[in-house]
Amino acid sequence: MGRSVLTLSIETSDYVGGVALIRDNQPVAEVGLASKKTQSRRLMVIIKWLMQRLGAEWSDIDLLAVSLGPGSFTGLRIGLSTAKGLAFALGIPLIGVPTLDALASHVIACKGDLVCPLLDARKSQIYTALYQIISSGELKKISPYQAIFPEELAAFVPGGQRVLLLGGGLLLYKDIFVHGLGDRAVIVPGHMAHVRAASVGILAELRWQKDKRPDDFKTLKPIYARSSEAEAKKLALKESIL
Repeated sequence: MGRSVLTLSIETSDYVGGVALIRDNQPVAEVGLASKKTQSRRLMVIIKWLMQRLGAEWSDIDLLAVSLGPGSFTGLRIGLSTAKGLAFALGIPLIGVPTLDALASHVIACKGDLVCPLLDARKSQIYTALYQIISSGELKKISPYQAIFPEELAAFVPGGQRVLLLGGGLLLYKDIFVHGLGDRAVIVPGHMAHVRAASVGILAELRWQKDKRPDDFKTLKPIYARSSEAEAKKLALKESIL
């Protein structure tokens, strides 16, 4: 039997990010990073510190995992560029994991329910998607990733179905969601509100075990779910000229 895979996982899509080491779909160690600004230099310091604490060498890392978003545009770019650089330097596979998938996986034990992870998208919006937890204990995404206003969530969720709500967006707009969904809304405890680097790493390991197909780190891009502020201004200027 071969040596089990050791995965280094990076999560920088939220202001509470982190780094984790995963083996056999279980977190070996995890460090949270609570900061409004996730700088690439600070991220590498934390990665090196975590590995030193565990006595791990760069050569011990078999797989890299990184959150793809949606989330903080700056944070996503820093996390992805760091992961790509490490994957290239170490010559190991890289797998990107959508942030909403990782957040939804926190409640995967609740079979048969709809899951609606909610992230703060700024500008009075939330990032979200809908998932069905199927009998095999897997998540099936049944909607695209998108940015919507909190008041639109009730129409976004199919009528008559119970839905588990969790994430930082829930903490901000809970009253609006409960008013719109009524008794269909099931509020997941606040300690599950933030995406964990461990969750990102576990989903990456599961995918790797399934098909051994990494992402192309040259073409892998963040999931933004909407245009950046700079892109939106550029589009508005173009439309005004036309």
